[in-house]
Parts: sequence; C-alpha cells; structure tokens
Amino acid sequence: MTMRDAARAACVSRSFLCSWRCYPNLIFNTKIIGMSRDTGFTCRVDDILKKHSGIGVKTFNLDFTYCCKPKAYEYLHRWLQIAVTPGIEKLTLVMPGNEDVSFPCPVLSDENGSSVRYLHLVHCAFHPTDSLGCLRNLTVLHLDWVRITGDELGYLLSSCVALERLELRRCYEITYLKIPSWLQKLSYLQVLECGKLRLLKNEAPNIHSFHFRGGQVEVSLGEALRLKNLDMECYRVLRYVHEELPYSVPNLETISICSHSELVAFTPSNKFLHLKHAGICIMGACDYLSLVSLLDAAPLLETFDLSLVTFRNSMGELLSEDPSHLRRVVGYRHDKLQRVKISSFYSSKSLVELTSHILENSASLECLRLDTTDGRGIKCSAERSHKCAHLDRPMEARKAVLVIRKHIKGKVPSTVKLEVVEPCRRCYPVEL
Repeated sequence: MTMRDAARAACVSRSFLCSWRCYPNLIFNTKIIGMSRDTGFTCRVDDILKKHSGIGVKTFNLDFTYCCKPKAYEYLHRWLQIAVTPGIEKLTLVMPGNEDVSFPCPVLSDENGSSVRYLHLVHCAFHPTDSLGCLRNLTVLHLDWVRITGDELGYLLSSCVALERLELRRCYEITYLKIPSWLQKLSYLQVLECGKLRLLKNEAPNIHSFHFRGGQVEVSLGEALRLKNLDMECYRVLRYVHEELPYSVPNLETISICSHSELVAFTPSNKFLHLKHAGICIMGACDYLSLVSLLDAAPLLETFDLSLVTFRNSMGELLSEDPSHLRRVVGYRHDKLQRVKISSFYSSKSLVELTSHILENSASLECLRLDTTDGRGIKCSAERSHKCAHLDRPMEARKAVLVIRKHIKGKVPSTVKLEVVEPCRRCYPVEL
C-alpha cells in the first residue's frame, strides 16, 4: 500500500490509524505527496511526522529536490530525530543543490545508527568526527555532491566494518582517500569526479569492482587479488594499466578505460592472463595499430569494444582513394577473440590496419561491427516525426563506409559476420 492510500484508510479506520502511526517505510517526495514544487510540501511532511510514533521505522527517504523554501530545512533536524531511531535500516536525504545544509550527525549517535544498513546523502555537508556512533551494520554508503573531507570520511569508515559498497561522486573537498584494510567485506568501490582528489590508496583486500573517473590522481589499488572488473578514466590511464595492474591486479576479467590520445606498447611480460572483456575509449587521433600489443597482452580476450572520439583538428592520417602500403604486424595471434566492435569508425589508415590485423589473426572471430555514426542509436521514424541522432561529420561517415567496402570487406572470412552501421540516407543525403 502506498503512503497516500494508507493515509486515506487511516481517516476512516481507527485501528488502521494506530497502525499508520507505526508505518515502517516513510518516503517523501513531490510525486508521492502529490504536490508540485514546494507548495505545501513542508506542511504535509510535518503533519505526517507529527502523527507518527517514531516506532518501527525501517526506511526514511526525504527528497527536497523540488522544495525551495528555506523554512523547510528548519524542520530537518526534528524530522530526523523522529524517524532515525533504533531499528531504522535505510536512510536517504536529497537536498537541492543551491542550499547550504548540514546533515546533523548527532541523530546517528548512540544506538540510532547501529541498525542503519544503507545511507545515501545528496547535496549537503557531512562532518562526522571520531565521536560518531558505531555504524557497524552499514553495508552501502553513497555520497553525492557531499561536502566532506578525507579525514572526516576516515572517521566514518572506522566504524563501518560491514561495509560492502562505497560510492563517492563529486565530493570536491576530498584530496586524499584511504580505504582501510579492515573493510574486509568491501567489494564495490566507485569514485567519480572528486575534482580535488590527488591520491587514492586502497588497502581493502576483497575489492571485486572498481570504477574511477578523475584527473591527475595517483591511484594505488594495493594487492587487489580479487578485483575482476575495472572501469577507469583519468590522466595517463593506459600507462597505469600497463605498468601497475598486471602485477597488483592479476585476476582482472573485465576492463573499461578511457584514454586521451595516449597509447602504450605492452611488453610481453605484462600479461592479463584472465582478461576476457576489454572496452577502450580513445579521445583524439593516434596510431591505433599499436593496440595490437594490448590484444596480445590478454591471451583469453573474447570481446573487444573500441570507441573513438575524434575532433576536427585531430583526425590524424586519413586513408585516401589511393592508399599507401598498409602496415602489418607479424607474430601476434588472438585465437580466443570472438566479438569486436569499433564505434565512430572513420577512414584512418591505422584504424584500417588494426581492423585488418584482427581479421587476419583471430581464428575464433564471430562478429565484427563497424559503426561509422556517433553510436547514439537514435533512428528516425517512418513518419519523419524526428530525425536521426546528430552527426558531426556526415561526409566523413560516408567516406568511412567506402573505405570499409574497399579495404576491409574483402578480408572478412565466411565464418565472420560483418555489421556496418551507416548514416541514414534520408536524414543525411550526402553525395560523395
């Protein structure tokens, strides 16, 4: 039963009214309350919580995204005191981004925080100290646009011995992040766009998935022997993958990285012996043929997705109608490779060389997909109600199709399915 239906039933049934005062799942947002923007939102939430006994609350979710009246925040501490009592398991607080609101840490003191299993804070300040109560049952911590320092986060993590999932997004006051070794159950770590972060050091031994997006950050994953899935976008990421990961993270199975015109030749000693799925996004033009060394570094690789983001002034060497001799790399085999996808394929000489190499040296290849569009997947309708996704360079996409037909299609074995995604001829009627 929804909160609205429960409130209506409480108006006509005394027994239901008594049970309503112990309703366990308190979720407040403009959709559930049934009010647009902040009209009456604060008063309605306040009336409901005044009638609630505060007993038996399991979930408290308060979304202030569309509530702009400053008076609403004056009630926040009192509302949390009512809802955050021993036994609560899930606590979510979403504040609007234009207000300076601090989460009142004392509501988690004593035994109030000991039962919390899920904590999600958005757009607020959070300043825990070493006197914060023990969050011994917390398994998920998600902080988004939260003003918290690395030391304060350390105080919080010191009591979260059961933590399994940690997500930090756009927490701009963190400059140093250390994940302590006593977080034995931590399996998922996500750190995205924490702009001032300069050092991330992980000592938790059982991380299974790591997702990171940032700038010039020194990342140390320690001996993460259980790490299987890695997703990274940062400065010089390929060099880090090449120099550090084969030794510290030897059991990787899935990797997704984004590089800015940076390619590194992998040496024979740097191997990913368990890697099966690799996705690479390269921003800017470069010599794509050098990616052969990465394919060779993963002898069990099954799927390879390459996404290209090129700019008008960085298209690199384009393959002309009368191309020069195409380079070939000998001595490399990729016999486990089954599926290859290249998005934003264009008429680059080195890109044609890489594609040709894969076709000639991958005995198990089943499917090759070459997408000459921007890969956004928006198609026009038969009634022309909307247009296909915008193409920055429709002429180049058409040239890429011709290059595929001339230099690649004839090399495709009969056992390989070739899929070529072309620009829509109706929305982009480009004549070459």
